[in-house]
Amino acid sequence: MIKTVGPKRLSQLSDTDHSRWLNVSKGAVRVSTEEIDVLVKLYPKYALWLASGQISPGIGQTSPDYDEANQSSE
Repeated sequence: MIKTVGPKRLSQLSDTDHSRWLNVSKGAVRVSTEEIDVLVKLYPKYALWLASGQISPGIGQTSPDYDEANQSSE
């Protein structure tokens, strides 16, 4: 998701600088709660997954992998 939006755009949308977003996208550092908040605002349907790793399609809470797997079955 970070790579889709891009570290530059995420730094423009938040108080987190570009280099931090770049390191998060590479997995060099752990994502913080502030960064999760930014991602939840951009992707509200992934809020549950971002916070807990769980999904609940019945209430519209999915993950990118779930959406990709179910895209071809629609």
